[in-house]
Amino acid sequence: MVAERVVSPVFVGRGEELSALVAALDTAVEQGPAVVLVAGEAGIGKSRLLAEFARSLGRGVRVVEGACAELGTDGLPYAPFVTVLRRLIRVEGVLPGPYRQLARWFPELGEAGDAEGGKHLLYEEVLTLVERVAANQPLVVSIEDLHWADAATRELLGFLARNLTQAGVLLVITYRPPETGDGLLGPLLSELARRPRTTTLRLHRLDRQGVGRQLAAILGTEPDAAAVRRVHERSDGTPLFVEALARAGERTPDSLRDLLLHGPRSLPGPARELLRIASAAGGRVGHRLLAQVAGQDGTGLDALLRELVDRSLLVTAGDGYDFRHALIRQAVYEDLLPGERARLHARYAEALRDSGAHAELAAHAHAAGDRGLALSAAYLAAGQARRSYAYEEQVRMLDQVLELWDPQARLGVDRIDVLTGAAEACMLSGDYARGVEYASAGLATVDERREPERAAQLLEHRGRLRHRLEATGVSDWERALELVPATPGGVQRGRLLGVLAMGLLPEVDRAREPFEEALAIGRRTGDATVTVRGLLGVGSMTGDLGMLAQARTLADRLDGHDLLMTVPMYEATLHTKAGDHDRGIEAARDGIRHARRYGLGRSRGAELARFAGHSLILAGRWDEAAAVLEESLQEDPPPLPRQALRVLAGYLSLLRGDLARAADAAAAVEHTGNGGLFPRYQLLCLLAVAQGNHERADLLLDRALADPALTRIYSSDARPVLVAGALAQRARLAHGDGRDLRQRVAKRQAELSAADTALGVDGPLDRAWQIMLRALIKDDGWDHAAGAWRELRQPYELALSLFHGARAALAAGDRPGSTARLREAAWLAEDLGAAPLTREIALLGRPRPAQGGLTERERDVLRLIAEGLSNRQIAARLHISPSTAGVHVSHILTKLGAATRTEAAAIAFREGLAGVLPRLV
Repeated sequence: MVAERVVSPVFVGRGEELSALVAALDTAVEQGPAVVLVAGEAGIGKSRLLAEFARSLGRGVRVVEGACAELGTDGLPYAPFVTVLRRLIRVEGVLPGPYRQLARWFPELGEAGDAEGGKHLLYEEVLTLVERVAANQPLVVSIEDLHWADAATRELLGFLARNLTQAGVLLVITYRPPETGDGLLGPLLSELARRPRTTTLRLHRLDRQGVGRQLAAILGTEPDAAAVRRVHERSDGTPLFVEALARAGERTPDSLRDLLLHGPRSLPGPARELLRIASAAGGRVGHRLLAQVAGQDGTGLDALLRELVDRSLLVTAGDGYDFRHALIRQAVYEDLLPGERARLHARYAEALRDSGAHAELAAHAHAAGDRGLALSAAYLAAGQARRSYAYEEQVRMLDQVLELWDPQARLGVDRIDVLTGAAEACMLSGDYARGVEYASAGLATVDERREPERAAQLLEHRGRLRHRLEATGVSDWERALELVPATPGGVQRGRLLGVLAMGLLPEVDRAREPFEEALAIGRRTGDATVTVRGLLGVGSMTGDLGMLAQARTLADRLDGHDLLMTVPMYEATLHTKAGDHDRGIEAARDGIRHARRYGLGRSRGAELARFAGHSLILAGRWDEAAAVLEESLQEDPPPLPRQALRVLAGYLSLLRGDLARAADAAAAVEHTGNGGLFPRYQLLCLLAVAQGNHERADLLLDRALADPALTRIYSSDARPVLVAGALAQRARLAHGDGRDLRQRVAKRQAELSAADTALGVDGPLDRAWQIMLRALIKDDGWDHAAGAWRELRQPYELALSLFHGARAALAAGDRPGSTARLREAAWLAEDLGAAPLTREIALLGRPRPAQGGLTERERDVLRLIAEGLSNRQIAARLHISPSTAGVHVSHILTKLGAATRTEAAAIAFREGLAGVLPRLV
């Protein structure tokens, strides 16, 4: 069994997927832009599916392809889009109109613009070009191997998916699912999958019948059953391996590598050598570059390439070539001897020396052992990456610069400059821990006495990184202030005062003076960075939104965008404190959009998502909140914002009644000792109550009251925790009785009241929490609490206040008043999807049954039923026999008209029988 063909001429086992692609294109034409995600492991046939799909389309549909390259640990920024856009430009000719950012890649579009406009203008121009081409006929844009995509490519792809409006555009994306977790693709894939016109196709391995059909097509004859079984077992149904086994015949090599190399090794010498040269490219290689490295051109080269393409070892990719499968390229490359690899990389490096492809040049020069060339190219590539907002790529290239560092290299910078730049890039990419390492390495190198200002800059960076990583950093800024000249008007001093004050918040008394001094320095010197920090601080402390607006205007003019993303955090905070949740949400979401546009989605975007998620929960927009939190968590944010997002996600799950997800979130945040996550006590305490573990809830409250952060955070963040503690105390009373318990609860309530008194009141939202806390402690003032939440338009807190007000009214004998409150509370809770609260409202609102009269002993038994005791436990408590206890229980159920013991307890509470108290919501 030896195959002459390399691939099956019959498309096997993917009929449904091919039909789904055709249907998706129809949807894109009729309804608007659509997306197809094609997932599958290596060798499963993703590329073949796309090729068959393209072949099935008529001339009325244009198809352009791009592929992400496997080169080093990251692909080149925007690599697949360069190929796609080049094809579009060539098909359409030089399009009129301003493409100043795209002209950096394609000079035929006109004169390149300067950096003004940034990444968002580049993305807009890509969007405009795609939509203009699609306006004439349907367009399929396929991006292959997204699992190798760099962060910049992922951002641009997400931008296109969100903003395409032209009907007739279909984005088809292939990727390998990560082996563990969601990987770097998680956030983008999640976002794409949620879009209304997205189809996800998962390619599975072929069964034995499918393998048989594939073998028959490759061999040109029907294989015997034993051969099919053998190939199916050895290939495990992976089409690529089926092809390799079919080529190898009965003398099948034992290793997969030998399987993959069977075809390449059987090539004639010149074709085999050309394939080896192509393998060293690291992915797609342009025709000109391959010809230059191979040292030949013309018909001879074309003939060799035709042979490789005909044998399906290479495929055409835009104006170049790529291996039909990355596994084949890897096997061919690894088959090279070390010296052969070095020589090939040296030839690539020489060919790329003046190309401007600095990252590619650096990779080849490094592999060739040319450290000097690799160093200079990596440094230039880092600059390119920064200008493209590809900060992860910038860090990677700067890391290579440091690895190859030579003091004699003429880069115009020294090692301290590189370390400083790497620390700053990590701050932008969100890799804060790594940034701290770079800054610390710089501080270990710099001489503070000779270069105090450089040391101060590194301390500023490290302080900001540590603050975002673990809410520390003040000591670095204080040390930096000691190093800078003592002149009060210095710009560097102003910048340090601004970041110090920001780090001191919410301790307003400590932050006020440095904020005011920073603002004065900024206005006196005209330095925008210092002025923005001062405006944000003073404006937030005085509640002056006008000052925040001034800060936004100034920040928009800065070269970097990190500080611009800080402005919406302050805006969202002020709006939320004032109870204006809609404006808080708008500010935070606008910030998230800008953060992602400027490559800051993982860092500042995650922090802004916390503000948006919090306000969305308070506003009762729970589905939106869940989407924002989930999307941001999937971007793998830094530890501190990740923990804060988990707290919010867990709290939302708890309100909805999903205790399992709430417990998972609680477990992830419980042991953090960071004061910035003080609100985790709210989640942990309420979860313990919902699980019926009242002793644990009380222990958590004790920890919260003893936590020094209680008096250092904003009171609007502290009081919800105190409210959770007060709810927990009511739960303890609801599930127990006795003088000792009542005394312990009273003691806790006194502690809560004292903590409340020690806190200030920070705006209308905080005032509403205070009103609710006092209503819980006194079990009075529920109408006042409901009024406060109604004014702030917070439906869950309003429903909860109405519920407790209804319970209090019922206990006072005011059934009409109770019914009216319950009716509104039920509507609010059901509309929110607050399942636990909805159930409690329903239990409280059931009609009054005929009681028939309970004896004193039956009332005692009923109280113990409400505690959850069994008949045997009731008997032990009351010193009666278990059979007698069972008789009493039977009589109680009959008299109350209850079907179960739980129902009997609920009725008893509702009717005020036997001193039974409610289970806490």
